[in-house]
Amino acid sequence: MAFPAFFSGFEAVPLLVTMIMAVAAFVIILLSSLGLRARTVSTGISVAAFVISLALLLGKVLGYLGPILGPQGNSVFAQDWISYLFGVAILIVSILVALSSEDFLANIPNASSFFALLIFTTIGSVLLVFSTDLLMIFVAWELMSIPSYVLTGFKKKDQESNEAAVKYFLISAFASAVLLYGISLIYVITGTTNIYQILSPASSSASGITPIAVLALSFVIAGFGIKLSAVPFHMWIPDAYQGAPTVVSALLSAGTKGATFAPAARIFFVLFAGSAFQTDWSTAFAVLALLSMTVGNFAALTQRSVTRILAYSSIGHGGYILIGFAAGTAYGLTASFFHILNYATMQTCAFLAAALIIREVGKDDLLAFDGVGRRMRIAPIALTLSLLALGGFPPLNGFWSKVFLFYSAIGSPLNLGWLAIAGIINSFVSIAFYLRIVKHMYVDQPQSFSKLFESNGFRVALIIASLIIVGTGVYPGPVIQFASTTATSFFSQISSASHVLPAIP
Repeated sequence: MAFPAFFSGFEAVPLLVTMIMAVAAFVIILLSSLGLRARTVSTGISVAAFVISLALLLGKVLGYLGPILGPQGNSVFAQDWISYLFGVAILIVSILVALSSEDFLANIPNASSFFALLIFTTIGSVLLVFSTDLLMIFVAWELMSIPSYVLTGFKKKDQESNEAAVKYFLISAFASAVLLYGISLIYVITGTTNIYQILSPASSSASGITPIAVLALSFVIAGFGIKLSAVPFHMWIPDAYQGAPTVVSALLSAGTKGATFAPAARIFFVLFAGSAFQTDWSTAFAVLALLSMTVGNFAALTQRSVTRILAYSSIGHGGYILIGFAAGTAYGLTASFFHILNYATMQTCAFLAAALIIREVGKDDLLAFDGVGRRMRIAPIALTLSLLALGGFPPLNGFWSKVFLFYSAIGSPLNLGWLAIAGIINSFVSIAFYLRIVKHMYVDQPQSFSKLFESNGFRVALIIASLIIVGTGVYPGPVIQFASTTATSFFSQISSASHVLPAIP
């Protein structure tokens, strides 16, 4: 009983997970003096730290390490279901990226520092999804972002990588400044930075729909919009993803971006939908969802670079996720959380498979992918599965979460049927550029018939991701239950919310 009792402590798990990963990063830094010989050891330490952390989170989810608690008192962390759902998604992405990075970094000097930076980015992401205080959210946001700037420019002699890192840094720093200003306005209005304390009568008695409340909402939406790559805040994404090492693009697209949805849900459902502000943010999210889906998918149609196609695809899927936010119901959040879990594996698998192919063919142009299905075994199959899942082909996991998202818009009390129609149209548009990549790999004639090398790290990561995509598509029940429990538990924390959970189809 003593062992589970320790993990039932209010902040035990997030702090323990943080300590495990921090110690792993410190050990890797000490080993960095060994040069290239430390690369394999660093990979093993990173994967072990991520797997242990994931096991701890899953142990709490399954009830082996005590019950999951809701927000309490003045704590800056919340051990609630939403924290664990996003934490699981982030660690899955980090594990897959770490497994493939060993081979990707072969013959690159100072490769061990890559894994230390990867761990620090993951630590920031995990702290971000557990945070319930606005200042802690900002600190975790920066801890997640700063190492990712360095990872983006890790190819120091590559001009595109350096340019991508600078652009990512400047835009992200601007987003941080905008968000911090929004946080300062919230503090002026409520007198506290704790999200759940803002719902108390003392904090909300003097607030409501005021010009300063609308201004605070605008700055917070802009700050999160830049991080979530929602249109019109998306312009930095394609260049950053194309210039960064492709394995880093997988981390940025599926890991750090996914982590940002957790504080966004807390702030907009608890803060702006609660008694403190009572502002109408659902319409804003509906517009952002529509713009992100449409611009992301139609822009991807015009691209010749596979990396840029996946980058614009990421923008489009951010729009899909926002459909559930705009619906404003527990069912809508269930759909968004379900898609976030699926998106983490789909997008990571797509970027990692593309990274392996690009490394072997030397280019990320579509023409360079001609016939690779005949020259490689695992990577083209994994890329095809992930692209079909992203496009919403049954019975892969992306199909089910898209169905839930569109149904949540139709069933929303805000009459968002038009948003569901737009999502369906955009899904058909996305199929065109996803199948175009598949066509180049399997239909077009290769420029050479020589076999391309597939390293073991990439193979393991791609096989794991592919099995998750197929397995959670054929048998989505546990994932749906996880997302549903998270959404209903999250809504039960909000005393002022009056949303109704419709029946799951």
